Amino acid sequence: MRVFFLILVILVALPTSSWAKCSKAKVCDMMKKMGHFDILNQCPAAGPLLSECKKVSDKQLEDLLAPKFIDNKNGTITDTANKLIWAKKGDLTKYSLKKAKESAVGADIDGTAGWRLPTLPELKTLMHKERVKNVSGQKAWIHPLFDDGRGHYFWTTTTCEEISVITDRYQKKICQQGDEGAWLVHFNIGAVFWHHVTAEKYHAWLVRDAK
Repeated sequence: MRVFFLILVILVALPTSSWAKCSKAKVCDMMKKMGHFDILNQCPAAGPLLSECKKVSDKQLEDLLAPKFIDNKNGTITDTANKLIWAKKGDLTKYSLKKAKESAVGADIDGTAGWRLPTLPELKTLMHKERVKNVSGQKAWIHPLFDDGRGHYFWTTTTCEEISVITDRYQKKICQQGDEGAWLVHFNIGAVFWHHVTAEKYHAWLVRDAK
């Protein structure tokens, strides 16, 4: 009986010991790399610490002018309103944000260099007011001149350090990851999301400044 009681005490103490290791410093560090649910799986008592560690600024996203697109018939599309030139088709290779940036710098479209990843306000200008068929023949919330395939997540260079609160057509979204998180646009459902910049899961849509 005494052995059984001792084992019971150890089993009860183990979770408590594990939770005790989840200090505020540790939880705040975990927030740079993990989502809230993953943190709570490892540290079930960390709920109050998540709010203490949050990084949320009041800076609002400033939208660009309504775009005016012209198909250049060479794999690119010019937005004369915002003086941008876009690749007509997204790059569906899966990248981390860093690798997506590197790929953009080395890109050559119709013999032209100088490409980069867009900011969130820039990429949002491709969003269409309704879900329509685009060049690919598939429906998405993207201007019909563009080829979005089946609709995918595309990286932007706007981090959660710059903008931490976004309200899209669905709901308000909060990212507390600082520069460890960045915003993405998903044209298939017309929404904005964020994810960790190291995730090698998302795609690149290239843009460059018009001269």
